[in-house]
Amino acid sequence: MADQSTTPIPAGSPTPAPATDAVVNPKLLIPKKDGPLAEVARLVADAWGKETWFLLRWKAQADFAQLVAEFSTAITAKRGAATARTPQSQRLQELDDQFDEGLRILKKYVNEDSGYDKARTDARLPGFGLLANKNGGFILSRDRDQRLVALRDMLLPSVAAAPFAAREFGSAYWQTRFDEYKILLGQTDGLAGKVSKSVSQKDTAKLELRKVLQAVVYALKANYPDTFEAELRSWGFRKEGY
Repeated sequence: MADQSTTPIPAGSPTPAPATDAVVNPKLLIPKKDGPLAEVARLVADAWGKETWFLLRWKAQADFAQLVAEFSTAITAKRGAATARTPQSQRLQELDDQFDEGLRILKKYVNEDSGYDKARTDARLPGFGLLANKNGGFILSRDRDQRLVALRDMLLPSVAAAPFAAREFGSAYWQTRFDEYKILLGQTDGLAGKVSKSVSQKDTAKLELRKVLQAVVYALKANYPDTFEAELRSWGFRKEGY
């Protein structure tokens, strides 16, 4: 007698996949964000160290544990460098704003010294390191490295030689800010290099971590076809999505 509970599958319909296959999706089990990824990787490394039978032919547990440590260190270095960079960057912007304000007064000084003759004033301003812009005015370069050179090689010497050198927006105003600007610009360049290096190290380790974790997920399912969900949780894969 035929089993009445069996529902026939229409011809041409795809064979349904086992329900458990959807659970083993490394993209859902392996975090994308650095912090959660580092934590899962640490838990997996610890579990692997206790399960001496578990083997990946291409990656030893000790090497994986070292990779986890390197990844965590790279994350910390990146965060530290980025945090240290912020105050310097803010101060540089403040100095840029002060340069722009000082430039507004400096151009008045030059115009006054030129007998309020616009043609004479415009002819003199490039000698202070200023660039003509499309609106007909004169500005310092927006590129900070070029701005630093223009201040050092042209604006400072020109202001020092001008009759208004001792005025409020004369030599002292520009020299003091230039000295601080030069130091800060050197610091932020160095910090930018540290951030870049940390990011590169972190990204390289991250790719390798995800590769190993994916292999661990599949290996656990292969070794525990009936209880792999529990094994995944015990190894540190505790969420179904991140």
